[in-house]
Amino acid sequence: MVIELEIQSGRPSGPKYDGVTGYPYMLRGGHKFEIALGQRLALGGFKGPMDLAIGRDELYVVNRFSENSSNVARNRFVRVTIEDEGYEDDDIYAPGPGGGFESNGNETLPSWVMCDIDDEGILYVTDEHANKVARFRTSGEYLGVWGESGEGAGELNGASGVAVDGEGSVWVTSSRNHRVERFTKSGDYLGGFGVYGEAPGELNYPWGLGIDPVNGTIMVADWRNDRVQRFSPEGEVLQVIGESGSGPGQMNRPSGVAVDKYGDIYVADRSNHRGLMFNPRGGFLESFIGDATLNERGMRKLMTNLDMLRMRENVVDLDTEKRFLNPTSVKVDDEDRVYWVDSGRYRVQVYSKVCKVLGPDEIDPPSMFKDPALS
Repeated sequence: MVIELEIQSGRPSGPKYDGVTGYPYMLRGGHKFEIALGQRLALGGFKGPMDLAIGRDELYVVNRFSENSSNVARNRFVRVTIEDEGYEDDDIYAPGPGGGFESNGNETLPSWVMCDIDDEGILYVTDEHANKVARFRTSGEYLGVWGESGEGAGELNGASGVAVDGEGSVWVTSSRNHRVERFTKSGDYLGGFGVYGEAPGELNYPWGLGIDPVNGTIMVADWRNDRVQRFSPEGEVLQVIGESGSGPGQMNRPSGVAVDKYGDIYVADRSNHRGLMFNPRGGFLESFIGDATLNERGMRKLMTNLDMLRMRENVVDLDTEKRFLNPTSVKVDDEDRVYWVDSGRYRVQVYSKVCKVLGPDEIDPPSMFKDPALS
């Protein structure tokens, strides 16, 4: 299901795209798999990756698990580059009240979920049980937390999605309150929207958040309603995309959403074990099911463990290894890369977008098409 409404841009930046301001005309050529980042936790590495923030030179991946009896913090940012380097013994985690490491199971912030980074390089991460937002510098310096538990305006209950907009506001999903809240970077409450329900504009356990970089509208992964909704910063519903199911463009517990600089929408369709892509009007375009190959780091790890190498020789089906398992989040960067946090496989799968921006004289107007939603 797609409910199409005129999206009024708060910051118009170009010609109209079939009634939606700011988006360019596009020739889309699909996506090609680029690399799989990460490996199962050994010394460093991933376990339970949930989300990532894209910095200038590094990626910061939120992990919320570690091995039993490990001296690795459960909840931590793992630094990694697009070349899959840099995450050995270089994690960022919240220190305990005394400033030291907290043992597994006794953390002050026990359940990290989603993250984002602002234009000053400050990382924000939500904790769904503590109902806090923690802040860090990318150097690892801990800057403290803010947030209060509760059901009222400005209070959090099941803090999950977090996104920093172009004006410096921090948007947080209060999942069990069925609301989206807006704060300053220091945690002062600015407003919010959302009520429980199934009708357009209503929410049922919303999860991930994304900000449209073209017009500043708020994209919400409406988890229990199996859809994505677009809102103005004031809370007016502008667009509803998706319906329950496993068919093309349908969703089963979507947990993350992102919008690229062309206006295309990406959704982590978690319980369908796939990613989805839609155009700005909500027309379904493409599915991602996972194409990961064993990377160089993984090969080096296998070469140092003869038992693992022998087990690998007995593998008769590599198809499952390639595929997504419960992807939780999706992010896009300015270089047309799409990052899928493949949580159940302890990795991030990265794709490159193939596309060309077209001038108005290179394509017929959408009114000429039989179905403008597919333009």
